[in-house]
Amino acid sequence: MSTELVSTVRETVGEALGEGLAVLKGETGQPGGEPLAKLHFATGLVTAPSALPRQAFGMLAHLVTPPGTVAVVHLPGGERRVYHPGSYTLLGMQPGATLVQWVDMRRRQVPVGPIEGWSADKWRVRLWLTVDVEVSDPMKIAAHREPIAALVAAARTGALRYIEQQTHAALTGMTGEHGGLDAPAQVILDRLRADPALDGMAVINVRVIERQGDERQIEAATAATVAAAQIDEELRVTAARHRARIQELQAAAVLAAQEHDIRMAATAATAREKLLVQQSEVQQAALAARLQVVMAQIEAQVSEIAREEQIWQAEQARLQAEWERVQQQLLDVHRTDQQLRLMDGQQGMLRAEGELALAAEEKRNTHALALAEIQQRLAEQRAAQAQLQAERRAAHERDLLELHLRHEQLVAEQMQRLEQWRAERIQVGVQQKRQHERQLAAIAGTAQIAAAAASSVLPAPAETDGDESGEVADAGLRALQELV
Repeated sequence: MSTELVSTVRETVGEALGEGLAVLKGETGQPGGEPLAKLHFATGLVTAPSALPRQAFGMLAHLVTPPGTVAVVHLPGGERRVYHPGSYTLLGMQPGATLVQWVDMRRRQVPVGPIEGWSADKWRVRLWLTVDVEVSDPMKIAAHREPIAALVAAARTGALRYIEQQTHAALTGMTGEHGGLDAPAQVILDRLRADPALDGMAVINVRVIERQGDERQIEAATAATVAAAQIDEELRVTAARHRARIQELQAAAVLAAQEHDIRMAATAATAREKLLVQQSEVQQAALAARLQVVMAQIEAQVSEIAREEQIWQAEQARLQAEWERVQQQLLDVHRTDQQLRLMDGQQGMLRAEGELALAAEEKRNTHALALAEIQQRLAEQRAAQAQLQAERRAAHERDLLELHLRHEQLVAEQMQRLEQWRAERIQVGVQQKRQHERQLAAIAGTAQIAAAAASSVLPAPAETDGDESGEVADAGLRALQELV
């Protein structure tokens, strides 16, 4: 007995562990390819609460939320959670029942009608509506008992209240301070959005798909509208003529102002061009003066170098004469010593000649080095002056070229702006002419339609002619309403 109990427990535990591993891996145990169960939305937007099946000793639960829906899970203890479309595995489930509700999140159209009531002037009116609605708060909708019924009741109540407050003409499409074609839908939409009974639902739009009123009142309103339309058409034609004349005068004034602006711009451009020419002439004169100053400096330096060279040549001539005089004196001394002393004089003369030769050689070397240094300095100065003059000439040429290019660019920009302005003026004139022609054509066509509608209002000799005149009047009324 104990052996069978142990084996049963082992089998149960193994099955539970296998089932838990399958759930963790995403294997729900359902055969592959099996479609999801179709949900039945009991209240139109929410399914009835159902218990969520558990697995693995009640510790795990698998939840699948189909696309277009949201799952609201009621956990033990009162906690609620919202799960969007997808597959979820709930772990650590507490003891107690776990309920789940699926909320339809798709946008839908709810038809409401017919809604029949008496207008403020005691005429019977019927309206048919469609309300576009979707869920904005799944938790509030899950707790709502009848969301669609509440929406229909609120729409009916708002429509009836609006019908009782407005006149027959306003409800059947007549425009004015109150009523019109879109006024009922807008008023009902505002009331639905402010209704606390619809909390959790987002009312997207309300449309009036059909409306019915008393035919006698509609015919009387149509006749009055046609008569008023004729007067409005005459006034509108007169106003259109006045506006066309005013536009012509305004266009002439604008054209004159723009021509004046262009003349002023051309005068300013000519003045700027003259100023630039004068500036370039002044710069050229300044550069010429600088060049003359530089040439004068170069000539002064050349004259200074020539003077130093003359001084050096005079010094060389003096040194040569001094050397010759010294040589002559040495020769005289040598002759005197030769006469006085034979051997001693010869030796002294030889020593003197060697010393004099060394001194002369040293002086020659010194003069040669000085001359080389002076020539090197002179060459360096000439090269530096030539390079400086070349750089100044290149800078002057670059400045002149830059001024010339800037002048050409300014002239090209002014010409381009002038051509662009001319093209824009031509295009604006053509567009204004075309618009004026279209307005005149629309006015002429509308006047013909209004004349045909007015002729249709007169009594007809036969019943068939009355029907045709009624159709023409309806067409004229529609044309005038579209034009307005």
